[in-house]
Formats: sequence, structure tokens, C-alpha cells
Amino acid sequence: MPSFGSKFLAFLLLSSVILVSGQFEHYLDSLRSSELYEFEEGSSGSIQYLAKGDSESAVLQLEQPIHFYGEQYEKLYINTNGILTFNLDFPDYLNQQFPLENPSIAAFYSNVDTSNSDDSTSISLFETKEQETLDKASKIVQYAFSSQHDFQASQVIVGTWRKVGYFDSKTDRLNTFQVALIADEQQTFVQLIYPEGGLNWLQGETAGSGLPDIRAQAGFEGADGRYYKLNGSGSANARFLSESTNLGVPGVWLFEVAPIEPELNVRTPDNDETRTESPALAQSCQAHAHQCHEQAECHDNAEGYCCVCQSGFFGNGKSCLANSKPIRVTGTLSGELNNHPVTEEGKLQSYVVTSEGRTYTTIHPLIPEQGAQLRLVLPLLTTVPWLFAKSVGGVANGYQLTGGVFTHISRLQFDSGESLHVNQTFEGLNPWDLLSVKIELYGEVPSVAAQAVLHLPEYVEEYTFERPGELKSVQVHKIEITGDQRVLELKVEQRILYRSCLRDDEPDPSATKVLQKISKVSLEYVDGDQALRIGALSKVGVTAESNACNDGSADCVDNSICVPYEDTYRCDCHHGYAAQLDERGAEVCLDIDECATGSHVCDENAICANTEGGFTCYCSEGFQGNGYRCLSNSTADNIEYLPTNQGQGGSNTDPNQSQDPYPQPEGDQNEDRAQEQERQQEQEREWERERERQREQEREREQASQSDTHPNPGEQVPQQPDECYRCSHYADCNNGRCTCHEGFDGDGYNCSALCGENEIWDNDHCEPLNDWHDVDPVCDALGDCRCPHGYDLTEDGLRCSYAQDFDQESISELIPCDVDEACHINASCIWNNEELKNSCNCKPGFRGDGFTCEPVGEDSCGNIPDLCDVNAACVYTEDLVKLVCQCREGYEGDGFRCQPAPHCRSAEHCGENAICEDGVCRCQVNFERDDSDRCVPAGRCGDDFCGSNAICKLDSAQSTQFCSCLEGYQGNPVQGCISKPLSCHVANNCGDHASCEPTEDPANYECQCLAGFKGDGHVCIEEQNCLNNPTLCDMNAQCRSTNAGLVCVCNQDFYGNGSICQERQRHESDFLIVSQGVGILRFSLNGRKVQIISMAQMAIGLDKDCVEGRVYWSDISSKKIVSAKYDGTDVRPFITTDIESPEGIAIDVISRRLYWADSGKDTIEVASLDDPTLRAVLINKQLVNPRGIAVDPYREKLYWSDWDRNSPKIEMSNLDGTGRELLLGQQAVNLPNSLVVLENSGEVCFADAGTKKVECVNPENRQVRTISNEPSYPFGIAYAQDKFYWTDWTTKKVESVDSLGTRQTALQPFFFGSHKMFAMTVVEQNCPQYQSPCQINNGGCTDSRLCLVNREAPSGKSCKCTSASTGCTVPAPYPNL
Repeated sequence: MPSFGSKFLAFLLLSSVILVSGQFEHYLDSLRSSELYEFEEGSSGSIQYLAKGDSESAVLQLEQPIHFYGEQYEKLYINTNGILTFNLDFPDYLNQQFPLENPSIAAFYSNVDTSNSDDSTSISLFETKEQETLDKASKIVQYAFSSQHDFQASQVIVGTWRKVGYFDSKTDRLNTFQVALIADEQQTFVQLIYPEGGLNWLQGETAGSGLPDIRAQAGFEGADGRYYKLNGSGSANARFLSESTNLGVPGVWLFEVAPIEPELNVRTPDNDETRTESPALAQSCQAHAHQCHEQAECHDNAEGYCCVCQSGFFGNGKSCLANSKPIRVTGTLSGELNNHPVTEEGKLQSYVVTSEGRTYTTIHPLIPEQGAQLRLVLPLLTTVPWLFAKSVGGVANGYQLTGGVFTHISRLQFDSGESLHVNQTFEGLNPWDLLSVKIELYGEVPSVAAQAVLHLPEYVEEYTFERPGELKSVQVHKIEITGDQRVLELKVEQRILYRSCLRDDEPDPSATKVLQKISKVSLEYVDGDQALRIGALSKVGVTAESNACNDGSADCVDNSICVPYEDTYRCDCHHGYAAQLDERGAEVCLDIDECATGSHVCDENAICANTEGGFTCYCSEGFQGNGYRCLSNSTADNIEYLPTNQGQGGSNTDPNQSQDPYPQPEGDQNEDRAQEQERQQEQEREWERERERQREQEREREQASQSDTHPNPGEQVPQQPDECYRCSHYADCNNGRCTCHEGFDGDGYNCSALCGENEIWDNDHCEPLNDWHDVDPVCDALGDCRCPHGYDLTEDGLRCSYAQDFDQESISELIPCDVDEACHINASCIWNNEELKNSCNCKPGFRGDGFTCEPVGEDSCGNIPDLCDVNAACVYTEDLVKLVCQCREGYEGDGFRCQPAPHCRSAEHCGENAICEDGVCRCQVNFERDDSDRCVPAGRCGDDFCGSNAICKLDSAQSTQFCSCLEGYQGNPVQGCISKPLSCHVANNCGDHASCEPTEDPANYECQCLAGFKGDGHVCIEEQNCLNNPTLCDMNAQCRSTNAGLVCVCNQDFYGNGSICQERQRHESDFLIVSQGVGILRFSLNGRKVQIISMAQMAIGLDKDCVEGRVYWSDISSKKIVSAKYDGTDVRPFITTDIESPEGIAIDVISRRLYWADSGKDTIEVASLDDPTLRAVLINKQLVNPRGIAVDPYREKLYWSDWDRNSPKIEMSNLDGTGRELLLGQQAVNLPNSLVVLENSGEVCFADAGTKKVECVNPENRQVRTISNEPSYPFGIAYAQDKFYWTDWTTKKVESVDSLGTRQTALQPFFFGSHKMFAMTVVEQNCPQYQSPCQINNGGCTDSRLCLVNREAPSGKSCKCTSASTGCTVPAPYPNL
């Protein structure tokens, strides 16, 4: 039955609801306070309607001035984005949290967009003095404020946003809200109305910008900077503005905004009757469910409530993040380290891959003295991984406990005496959904050099719950400083405090312990970037020995096994099973039918029976054996073979017994048992006679080595399965044939060494041993390698190292036995006249070297020298207490007869995609061996399939496979190679309408069709041109004769290839675009509007394509070049492969080419904007650190700077890389960064961080003029509207001067203000309309070559070879200089 307490609570809840509805129904509802104010046509006053769009504004000239905070205003602006402003318009949406630095009233400040809305949508502003409206507004104020019984409004100003959509032109969800200013001559009140169901979206969509819009903000801001925000403003709880209130009516809010004393802020209603909550509701879900995240559920407790994230999300309920969604962390540093203030300019940025528990953190800029030492501050490394550790077994990670709001206190004590305190305050997600943290450090750490390499091994640390909301941890770490051979030991004490909320059904966690594993730790300080880079992989809920295969996180299918792999796992199918995809696309392990695929190793005279996970072999009728070797019954009695246990299919054949291929009934077996035993005894006697004959033949061969080594044809020798038993000890037997080892000569039966006693065979020649150099091993198809005698295989298995035997026994041989008494118990120490010292000699009845003496039996191989096979040794065994014959390594048998052991016995010995067949590893069907002796899909080479006339090779230095054309072939080995024809100047084989012309390589010639014809030079046909077929040109193009022939050229104000011409679009203009490392910023030239248009990892170079209206930037962290529209939308990758550290980029909009400087490869490269696969390396020599780059498409020149500290310079060349020359050397420049070319004069202007100047040089006469000597540390540079702009790393601003050198107002970014700004470009309205030889159809270049302008060439262009060209060879990107 319900308890009395629950009944009483229910009574209070019901009573409170009745109280609320009964209290306000008569008065507040009669005032219709929740209804929107409407403008009546024909009434006094005026109304302004806002135009459709996403950045519009309209002004209302007030008949009566209005007061706001402490100021008086005569103009009021209504703006698209849900905000009223005084005296100034504010049309553009600024993705920034309050304050906005404008006196304003934000009803629902958000990214409103009405561009695509219908007639039901409107934004309006009107002023009214209608008495009915004034009376209604006055009564609301009188009711809400106890001191305003006599207030009488003289005007009401109303702004309404009705059914407005959101950016980008979205109308699927619409918002409606209103703000009303109620004023008399001195006082002003603001009523905000959010009708029921009126708020349906909180933020716009800014796809591609990387940084989300702040959720809608509501509040007030005065001219003096004071501001006030409504509860939920800027967060997901803004959606509850239509349900909450400070007036007593859901969705209605009232504030007094003037007059406000300087030390105070806006006032809220003080009438107690405006309360809508009863004490019983104060701590319940009914009253506070909106405090939970929108993806959380509220659970009532006996006392209070808790929030729980829904499925698919994780967090503490107050904050919930989507599973597997990456998150960023941003933070600041302050305090003191080693008696020096911590550089507060250094900012922390973390990127967390939550699905893997992998964290990457960067702190920069940091001076080396601090950056190197901060690597020892382990809480900087471990706290964020604790928050987002991958959960094992459902154990909560830090974010599930705290929601990102907690305090982390730690103390580090080093064994060298230093101590450091670290306080980290995590403040939760900021308005841009970045987790924010403030870090304070006080104390000292040991000194570590910036270039030192630090290593922190993976470890498991233990956290203990002291009580709900508090954890503690104490851990001892050892940090290895590899270069100094030094180890630092430190103890880290951690305490974590947060607000805990336990549901009634949750146990108290006090005294419980949780283990977290930290691995893949990196601690790196990069001096060039002034950046500390740290990273780690974390899991929570592990055990000390756990891995992905035993901690429950692995998920493998049936018939497979989990294999720990690095910090994750992989699922490998059991032997006999193969991975396949089922109908759902999931990978499963299915039985391999070896019998059907032919991958079994049964004898050709055997029957293969497939079994689950294997197979079994049975000899056919008329044959007998073990199934893997079957002999005819007519010869089996005379044949010696050694049965083997292959381990396939679960076969358990006894090697000492003959196995009938088909089992017989038990009765028949009993009847034949006697005959079978007699036959076996006879067979054993025959084997013994055969062994004696073999030994006799071996002795004859040794005595007569010059005679014919093959058996006498007339001699009756029992039939043998192969000739392997006759092979020399220095030979291998393959398929029954004997072949001498490398370094030996002979027919396989007799092999003699090619090298002398003190020589070794190496790389097809004899090498002297006295230098003990390494030699190459001899490897078989399985990858098993062996070394010559006296050499050992190195650990990597790639070389043989000389290994002189200095073991104790060898040393003992050098010391007389009367000194160390080391003789065996069955040996005597006697004088040796030959060695002139006492030595150990075995006693009679024993044999050995004196240090080991073994008893000699009458039938022992010790008494019969030739008893053992030539591939066996006579060794003493403890088990039998006698000398016996044992086959040598690589052979198998009973010691009297030894055969080469199979290379394999099962597929496990053969590697991936291979099977063991007849003791030899063979690739599976549709697989083949590559150059590295691995089985790969037929034709596959690495990630590619080699084309025709190409083979797969291995680059051992890079450990990568690549396709290569066969000797005598050329072209693309992936697409297929063609035979190299005789050069046409020799073969004279060009076709009609063609001529033999030299290529880029003067030694080569090729056939080229004459102008007006096309083909391969051997067959040329008349081409259709725009003169004889005008339809080839677009209607907005003309047919013109050029150096490249007749081409279609687009008319003025159009662009394209002539066949298709598009009208040049008018894009936005008059703004700067700046790269700021983690973001791309856009500044209006007047500095009033700054916005982030896209995020990046570390963007450096930047330039614009004014034709397409796109901006391109280089990212040195992600190693790619990316583009987007001017507003940040439509982000596209441009160059993503074969690029290391792209810094400066420059665009030739006339020829449609993009140039970039790669400081990692030390190259200057170029690619087509229309087809980035057409790319070429222009400069790859005598570059040290290329940085800035600029192109002059009018004068057809290319310029770049080189940050070579020993010899800094600025160079120039033609656009195809030819004609390279020095423009300015180290006498004129110090640390030249970005470059820009002035369109009118052709001057090259540059920002020099060494001279701290902005200067320009005339390429014609090398005259230099100084624009400004005021920069502190300039990097990027741009020129527009008679002004020079540059980014300054010291001031963190965009600085500028006019053409006379007068300093202008600096532009300040509001995002990531501590980040350095790099390159920049100016977007203006004008865009070049010129033509170039390469503008149309790639300038007529064929064979995947890239057309580049060169005015010195006869045709005005050159066709540059690319990697896709087949008729020429691209030089290696890393030449040996």
C-alpha cells in the first residue's frame, strides 16, 4: 500500500496545481498577457516590415525617446536574428555569446533565416499609443512590481518574429516570439512573450564550419557593458523559455530595464503571487525536468531527482554526448613553474575520439624552457583520458560521473625532491560545445632538455571512491629519458570532486575501486611549433591483466579466435575455416572444403573426405598407406616409406603401423591378424637388407667418386619412391631431385665447396672470413632462413652475423686439464705430445672429446661408423643410455634412413592465404606469391593490382610493395605497361600527317600529329574544330586561332572551356580571410564582423579562387589541401596524398592552377584546379624550408620564400619551374614569411619576421622599399584598397597601414584569441578576365601532362609530365643531392 508520506506528497502536488490555476485565472488571464500584441491597421503609430533574408535590418524613428539602462535613445533597429538594437543596426549573425558589445534586447538571438519562407512568415516592428494597448501593458507592470501601482505607459514598441526559419534557408521548424517595450517618460519595462509551441529550434545549421552555432540567447546589454541573461540562455534549456516564467504565466517574462543605477542590473517582478512553484514541487522532476539534458530522462527520488542519459548517449544526465561522437576540449594555463610565470598565452586544445578512448592534446605557444618541462606534468596527460576512457564492462568513465563539471586537484612529488601542485577546474561544455578547463600550476619539476625523448610505459592506475562525488588515486610512475639513459620517478596524488546524483536504486560507491589503463602514451615538445603534443589511449574497468580479448569488449564470431592486437583485437578464423561475408554483410568463419578446392594433401591414389574444420585421407582400393602416401599393393611390400602424421583433419595415424585405407569389420581383422603380423616381420627384414645395400652403395660411391654416380642400369635395386636418400649432405631434395646448396658445386649427389677453408660464399662470390663481416642468409619459399657455418641469424632475420664460439667448453679446450680438472668422469687427464699439454681422453669403452664421454655398445653406431644415414649423427641419449642414430635438423626418419623433412605439415606453417600440400607451401586458389614470398590476391600488389606486363616488387627500405614494368616495357604499371618501341628518329615509323619530335628528355623522340590532326602519331585523323564545326563552341564563346590551334574561347564575363561557358557569378566581396591554425576566420574590412567559417587541425597557407568563389587552405597536421565556399560551406578535399607539410599556397585563377610549397618534402608543386590528379613537382633541389609562395598570372612568374636560417632567400621562376633565379638573398631578408604580388606594379611584397618589416621588391631592378617597420612578428600579408594588411604573432591582431605608411586600426579576432594567425587573402569584387595558353582544354597537352604557361616557349606553354604520364618519366621526389 502507498505510504502516508507518498499520499501527503500527492496531496501537496494536487493542492499546488489547484492553487496556481485558481490564483491567476481571474486576473492574469483576463489581461491576456500570453497573447501577442498586434498592430491594428489605421491605428496611430507606424510599423516596419523586414525584408526576407538572413541578415536584414530596419529602423524605427521613435516619436518619443526611450530609456534603456542609463542611456536615452531615439532610434530602434529590428534585426533578422531575433534582436533589437539601439542607434546601430546589427543585421549579421555573430556566433558569439553575450556580451555582443552593442546596447540591445535579445528576445531570441539566433541564426534566423527567412530567405525561403512563405507569406505566413514576417518580422515587424511597430510603435503604438492605442489606449487599450497602453492600459493592458500598464496593468501587467502594476501587477508584477509592488512599487509601480501608479505606473501608466505612454508608448508601447513591439517587435515580432512570426514563424521564422533558421539558417541555411530551413523552414521545417518555425519559431514565433515577441518583445514589447513598455515605457513612460522615464521608466522602461520589457515584456518577452514565447507562445505555447512557438519555440521549435535553437540554432542554425552551419555545415562545414566545424564550430556549431551558439544556442539561442535571451537577455539585455547596456552601452556600458552590463548585461543580463535569462535562465537557459545559450544552452539547450532555452527551449523551456516558452514553459518557464517570472510572471506567473508560462512563456511570459517581464523586466524593468530603466532607470538602472550604475551598480545594479535589470530588475525582476517582486510580487509573491507571481510564484508558480510550491515547496513540494521545488525538488521534483515536475518542477525541474528542464534541468536535464534534452537527451536525458528525469527520475524522482525520495528526496530530489536525478537525470539519466538516454540510450545512445553518455554523461551524467545534466550533460549528454552522443556515443562515438568526437569532442574537443579547450583550456587556459596560469601559475608558476620552476620560479617562472606560466605562459598564459599557451592554450590547451584536445581532440578526443570517444569511440576508442583516444586523446590528442596540444598546448601552444610555449617557450622551450616551459614546454619541455610540462611534459612531466602528468595530470595534463591523464585527466582528459580519464574523462573519456573507453568503458569496459559498463564501468562509468569520468564524463558519465561528472558531465564535464568537476575539480581535479593533484600533487606531484619527484624522487629528486621537486614538488608541483596542479589544480584543474572543468566548467562543462561552453556555448560552442567545447569542454572548457582552467589549469593552475604552482611548484617545480626536474629540468629536461627540449630535445630529450621521454617514454612513459603503459600502466594501470587505481581510483577509489572516498564517498559519492569524491575519488582519490595514488600512483608511482617512472618516466624514461632515453637519450640521457635516465629515469625519473614520481608519485602522483589525485583528488577529483564533483556533484554526485544517485538514484534510489543505485548502490553507494564508497570504498569501491576502479582500474584505468593508460597506453600509447606520447610526450613530445616540438620546438619549431612551440607546441607540447601529448596523447594517450585509455580504458576504464579493466583488470591488471585484461586485454580486449578477455575484458569482454571483443566480439568474435563462431569458429574464430580473438587475438590481442596492439591496444585492440582482431578475430582470426580457426584453421580449416575461412572468413566470408553472409547475406547481411557480416563476416563469418565457414568451413573450408579442402577436398572440393583441391587444397588437401591426400595422395593422388587416395580419397579425400571433408570434415568440419579439416579433412581425412583414405587410400583407394588396391593401394595402402596412411592416405597421404599410398602405394600399390603389388609394390608396397618392397617399398620403404615413412608414414607421417600431417595433422590435417584430425588424423591420428600411427607412424609405426600400417593403416588399411578402409576399416574392416572386427571379425575379419581377427582372421587376418596372423597373416598381417607375418607380413610385417618379413617387411622389416627386407628393410634391414635394403639398409645394408644402401650403406654398401654409399661406401662404393665414396671410394670411386670419379665414376658414374648413378646406379648401374643392370643392377637389381628395389624400387625407391624418390632419390632423396642419395643426396649429398650439402644438398636439398625438391620433388625427388638433389640440388647443391649455394656455395657448393656438383650434381646433388656429390657437392664440393667453391670457397677455401677461410672463405665464405656471399652474394655469388667467396669472401675472406678474417674480417667477420655480415653475410646474407639463404631463405626458402617459407621464409625460413639459414646461415653458413660459424654465422648466426640476426634478430630481424635479415643478415647473418659471425658468431665465434666462445662458450665455456671451447675455452676449457684451451686450458690444460691438469689446471682446471674439467675432464669427464669417464675420462683421464694425460700428456699429449702433439699438443704439448695435458688433455682429456675418454677411458676404454667410452667415446667422446674427453669433456663428454659416452658408453660404446656392441651394436652401437659408435662401433659401426657407417651405421647412421649420411644425414644423421650418432648421439648419446640419456633415456636409452646408449649412442643412437638421429636425423639431422631438416631431415626426418629413424636415423638409419633420413629424408628431407617437409617444408610444412599444416597450413599454419605457410602464412596467410596459403596451404600445405605434399609438404610444400602453396598459395590458395586465386592467390600468388609476390616478390616478398607472401601469398597475395592474384594480381594484387600492396593496395593495387598490377597491370599487364608488370610485376610486384618489394622496397625493402620502405617495407612497401609496388608495381613495376617488366624490362623493355614502359608506362603505368597499375594500368598496364606497353613495350618500349624504337624511337621514331631511328625507326622512322611516324604516320601520315605526323612528325618525329623530341620530348622533354632530349634523348627520346616521339611521333606527334600535325596541327589540325589528332591521334597517337602513328595514325592521325583530321580533327573536328570550331571553324568547320561551329557547334563545338558554346553560344557564349567564339572560335579563335591560338598557338594551340583553333579553340573555343568564352566571351567576356563568362568562363569555362569554350564548349561550356558559364556566366561569372558575383560573389561576396570586401573582406579578409585568415588562417588561424584551428580555424579559418573571415573579417569584414571595417572590422565590425568576424566569424569562423571552418575548422581545421593546423591551417597555414591560404588563397582564394575568385572565379568559383572558394577559399583554399593547407593543413600541415592532416597533410592535405582543402577548399570551401567563402561562407565555409561545401568543404571539399583537394590534395590528400603524397603531401607532407604544405605551407604557402597560391592560385593562378587565369590558368586555373594551384601552387604550393611543401616544407616536409622541400618541393614547389602545382596541380590543376579542375583536376587535382594532374599535378607535378616543379622545384625539388636546393630548398631547405620553403614557406610563402605567390603567383603573378599577368607577368607569368612564380615567387617563393625559403626559411633557410643559414641562407634565407626569395626566389622566382617561370610558371613551369624553369628560369629559376634568386630575387633577394640573406643580405636583404632574414626570416621571410608570406608573399603577395601587387597587380598594378608587379612588385613582390613580403612579411619578414626577422627584420620585423613589411617590404616590397621590384623584380625588374631588385629595388626594395619599406612599407612599415612597425610589425612585431609579421607572418601573413595581403593588399587591397590601397592598404597593406599583415597578421602579427605578437599582437595577435590583423595590423594594417595605408600606402603612405600610416597605421590603421587593428582588427581583433574574437575566437581563439591566443592562436597565431598565419596566411591571409583579400576578397575583392574584381576578378581577372584574361586568357592564357593553358586555360582551354589543358592547353592541348595529352598523355595526362599538365599545361603550364611559359612565355619563353615557342607555343607559350610547356606540357609537364605527371605521375600518370606514360610517355615520360617523372623524377624521384626525393633526389640524392
